[in-house]
This record gives sequence, C-alpha cells and structure tokens, in this order.
Amino acid sequence: MKPLKISEVAEAVGGRINNPEIADRLIIGVSFDTREAMHDMIFVPLKGKNTDGHNFLHEAMKCGAACVFSEIETYVDAIMVKDAAQALKDLAEYYRSLFDVKVVGITGSNGKTSTKDMVAAVLAEKYNVVKTIGNFNNEIGLPTTIFNIDDDTDVVVLEMGMNHRGEISRLSKIARPDYAIITNIGVAHIENLGSQEEIFKAKSEILDYLAPGGKVYLSGDDNFLARYRDRKNFVFYGYGLRNTYRANEIEGNSLDSSQYAVLLKDGRTLEVYVPTPGKHMVMNSLAAVAVGEEMGLAPAQIADGIKKFKSSGMRMNVIETNGGMRVIDDCYNASPDSVKAALEVLLQATGNTMAILGDMLELGEQSYDMHFDIGAEAARLCIDTIICVGENSEATYEGAYSEFRSGASNSQIIYFNSKHDCMAQLDAFVKPGDTILVKASRGMRFEDIVRKLVD
Repeated sequence: MKPLKISEVAEAVGGRINNPEIADRLIIGVSFDTREAMHDMIFVPLKGKNTDGHNFLHEAMKCGAACVFSEIETYVDAIMVKDAAQALKDLAEYYRSLFDVKVVGITGSNGKTSTKDMVAAVLAEKYNVVKTIGNFNNEIGLPTTIFNIDDDTDVVVLEMGMNHRGEISRLSKIARPDYAIITNIGVAHIENLGSQEEIFKAKSEILDYLAPGGKVYLSGDDNFLARYRDRKNFVFYGYGLRNTYRANEIEGNSLDSSQYAVLLKDGRTLEVYVPTPGKHMVMNSLAAVAVGEEMGLAPAQIADGIKKFKSSGMRMNVIETNGGMRVIDDCYNASPDSVKAALEVLLQATGNTMAILGDMLELGEQSYDMHFDIGAEAARLCIDTIICVGENSEATYEGAYSEFRSGASNSQIIYFNSKHDCMAQLDAFVKPGDTILVKASRGMRFEDIVRKLVD
C-alpha cells in the first residue's frame, strides 16, 4: 500500500482524529486481525456474529498498529468513525482514486474466479496486474485487493460476489470499473433473492459505476444477459452465431484441456489452448480473449496468457492419486449449473466414473426440485456410480433412482446422510482406475473427502 498520512485517511472517511499528534503519522496497510503483524497499519475493528474487533483495540496498538478506526471512545490512537466497515470501504474508494489504472470488474453466478484468473493471466503478458486473491470478492475482500495497488500497477482485475441486492453496486462504487464482465445468471443465492430475475438485477449492479465509455462483456448464450444485446459498448461471447467472440472447432482432450479457434476483430483466427477441461472453461477463456484484444495485446500474448492459467484451489483440479485413481476436486462450491458442467467433464473420462455429490445450499424453496433434477441428470448421463451425501442430497438420490427405476439408467446409486458416513465407507466403492468427481457447496467441506481419496 502506498503510504498515507493519518490526517489524509481521516478526511477520506469523514472521521475525527482523537489525538492531533498522530496526524502526520504514516500508515502502510490495513489489518483486521491482531494475530498478524500490523506494524504501521491501521486496524479495522470489524463486527461478527460472536466477536467485535473493538475488544482488540489495545492489542492492535501493542502489535504495532499506527492507529485504529473506532466507533467507541477510546484512549488508544484512533480515527473516530460511525461505522468501521463503511470507513474501510470509503478508504478503499479514495485509495482507488489516487491511481490511473484500468480496472476489470467480474461478476456472475458461476465462473467468476476462473474468469478472473484467466483475464489476469492474459493481461499479465503485457501489464503489471493486481488481482483478487482467491475469492476475496466481498465488501471486505475487494477493499483488501484495492490496497495492493501501487505506483507500478497498470491493471486491477477484481472479482465481485454477493448474497443480496445492493452489494455489487457498493463494490462497483469502490472499484469504478473500466471494463465489466458478467459470466452468467444462474440460481446461486436464489434463497436470498427469490428469482433469477432478481439475480439478474443484482449482477447488473456492476454497471452502476462503470467508467464513461467503459465496455461490458457478457455471455451471449445466457437468456438474461442477451437482453443487453442492442446496448452500445456491450460485447458478447459464447457459442452462438450472434456472438462477437465465438468458440469454433472445439476439441476436448479427456480431463486435461480444451482447444478451440476464435475469430478476432481484425479477421485473424486465434488458436486457443485452455489447460483445464470443460466447455464452461472455454466460455471463461473467451472473456479473457475479448478483454485482452480490447486492451491491445497481440494474439500470441493472449494465447500464451491463457495457456499459463492455473485453476484456483478446489476448482476443476485433477489429481492423480498414488492408488491409481483420478480425483476431480471441484468442491469449492456448487450450484445446479456448475454441477451439470462438472458432470459433463466427468463424461470425458475413460474407465469407471463416480460422482460424489453433496448439498447445494441457498436454493430456498426450489432446493428439492433442483437436487432431484441433478440426480436425474447424473443418472441419465450413466455415471457409473452416483454417491449422494447430505440432507438435501436425499432428493438427488431420489432423482437418480427415478431414472434407474424407469430403465433409463444403469448407474449404481448410493445415499449417505452425512459426509462422515460416506468417508467411513468409501473404500468399499472406489478402486484403481476410477475417475471420481467431488462436488458440493462450500459449507459441506468436501475437501475432507478429497483428502481421504488422495491419502
């Protein structure tokens, strides 16, 4: 972080310094955790369900903090604010304004993180890039990324997530994107928003603070996003004929990669190698192609950047075990669309296939039907073994079994009420040569299953 005077920080957040003697003191970072080093940083006392950072103000100063934000009167050196979390966002918005950088904002129901990583990998071929680490994509994580900008930064690639209306708008206000990408409109978080229509409106909030003349990149194969087709400066990518960037001659190479050709604006054809499987990853890479060309990268630079892409943790990571199995670790999160995409990847495997499917969370009243449909789809695809795990996934079992009962599937279908029951009996079902997909929502912590399979 570029050093800022405490007086400058106070002015940016509309706060009051409780000790005038610290006005010229410099801060070089922001911290939320007194268990970490925070020398010359400002401590932000966030409030959680069971904790309040204000209980650690004195501890923060002992750890070397330059000062703290505080909503309560305190004897430690502080900038007094009404809301510490809002002050964090205000400071990030101010800090962003200090730099002449290009910002790419990315949101969508699925594929945000992979698209972010692909875009960053492409742009890094020409520019000094700061990007969201992992999925630090909320009202705490995005400011944290903003503070990583310095005078050498050319481009910032920011992932924007949400659970409720208004959150993306607030993130867009901080980021002020020059380019915006919406990957798709699915059903993730439908429990909070009520309908895909509301999800569409929530994701579209990324446009609220788009820079004048900024460009927007959308999946043209998404029925909701296609509503923007006649808008100026809106660019579409996908498989359909009406898309500006369209994947042609797609070739999947088992579980290793995909290749395709795409026509660029100048009429040249670019051959793209995506070092991870799945048509959904091809879609994500198309967004990177489009932004890369807009930002002046040569075709070879775009192709090289995508070739260097590496998936973030627990997202379509294929692991070869010592026991002769291949595990597709895609257990970071799950929604109906992402599960279906993962099942299509599993179909590319040779030998026996197994899908270990856990609960998809935050689906609200539609949860039973969506789990049932996923089970039916897995069975129709004739995945050899379908293991359903969790309370909601009983519906997945019922959907799969309905296909088996009708004669449309010969899958082996198994149900476990809990992850621990599944893990206790896994050895009875897996064998060398199997390819095993592990997929569930984050709250299920299915990395424990992956770990057991690998160990």
